[in-house]
Amino acid sequence: MELLIYALIFFIIVQNQFIINFTFKSLKQNKKIMANLTELNDAIAALQVTVDAEQAQIAELLATNAGVITGLNDQIAILTQQLADGITPEQVQASIDALNAIKADVEATV
Repeated sequence: MELLIYALIFFIIVQNQFIINFTFKSLKQNKKIMANLTELNDAIAALQVTVDAEQAQIAELLATNAGVITGLNDQIAILTQQLADGITPEQVQASIDALNAIKADVEATV
């Protein structure tokens, strides 16, 4: 009977040691996971900054393109009216200058 009690005590000690080792191993793994999560969150935050900057550039380009399209449409309307009214060489030159200004604006943007 005494031998059985010693065997049970030994078994309990061994089992407690296993639980303690498992717990420490789990804690180490949790620390590593938390460090990886922190690193991942930092990378996500940096990516968001980059995406926000790219979106701002896209919005700026869209606004610029809208302005260029408006300028071109205005110039087409002017030329159409001038052709209907009978265009002068000065008006042709003014239209060429306006189109060159729009072209320069587009080239500077891109």
